[in-house]
Amino acid sequence: MGRNLKPDTVLKEYWGNNERFADFFNAVLFGGREVIKAEQLQERDTEESNVLELGDRQESITAARDLFRVLKTAMGVEFALVGIENQDKVHYAMPIRVLNLDAYAYDRQWKRLKQKYKDEKEMTEDEYLSHMRKEDRFLPVVTVVIYYGEKAWDGAKDLHGVLDIPDEIKPFVGNYPMHLVEVVDNKLRFRNVDNRDLFQLLNLVYNASLDKKERLKKAQEYEDSHTVDEDVVRALAATNHIKIEKTSRKERIKVCTLFEEIAKDSKIEANIETAKEMIRNNEPIEKIIKYSRLPKETVLELQKQEGMQLV
Repeated sequence: MGRNLKPDTVLKEYWGNNERFADFFNAVLFGGREVIKAEQLQERDTEESNVLELGDRQESITAARDLFRVLKTAMGVEFALVGIENQDKVHYAMPIRVLNLDAYAYDRQWKRLKQKYKDEKEMTEDEYLSHMRKEDRFLPVVTVVIYYGEKAWDGAKDLHGVLDIPDEIKPFVGNYPMHLVEVVDNKLRFRNVDNRDLFQLLNLVYNASLDKKERLKKAQEYEDSHTVDEDVVRALAATNHIKIEKTSRKERIKVCTLFEEIAKDSKIEANIETAKEMIRNNEPIEKIIKYSRLPKETVLELQKQEGMQLV
């Protein structure tokens, strides 16, 4: 269906739209109420390069967010930072990753204050030591992880979930919650039509109670009754790792065509798993090619990945 665009690139482009981004956070944080306005959002550099001071050492860290925004009020006063982390597989260390990303964001704000007051003379001893004034405040950081995977998230959702803590010590160990949205299991209320289309179509893709023909039928019915935006189709393809490229409106890819590609891709994945299992069982290469229906070059590449020699 075209050249292979990286899923992160396509999803960043989709959520880069302020209308969709604001609608998503309104759904997650405020039950769908329109609290965050699209015109209040301002692009922020997603590359959080930082140097953390650890005692006498300094450690250089680069933390790239999938998306980051600065939220503004109607009066032009900044009061929150909001971020999205795109994830299509369960990441068992995700609470640590979110904690680190948020810590970097706060530390970067502190670094800006240090720079601001670098040559400031009229500071108290405590303010000089802190590199900030007593009345200075940091902007709060809100990070939401969007999980696009088909299986239920079975990883931890907070810091305590990845720690081995005796019950007696737990009250003294600070916790840090992770805000997670699973596309296949949520009750979010969207106002934005693109977000509604994306989440409803993703639910249809992952609906295990329907076979291929039923999914294609429902996809056709959905497309007949909705005008699905090209960006939604691209995002849907990206979350399922389907090769796709931007097309003109006349050549736009139909939702049904995409569902056929997803079904085909799922079959290929199943064939790859079959080949891997046969490789682990030291089956002859001719037999693997026959039963997996994969080309010889693909089977040879798989055996390299498995670190095994085929006969």
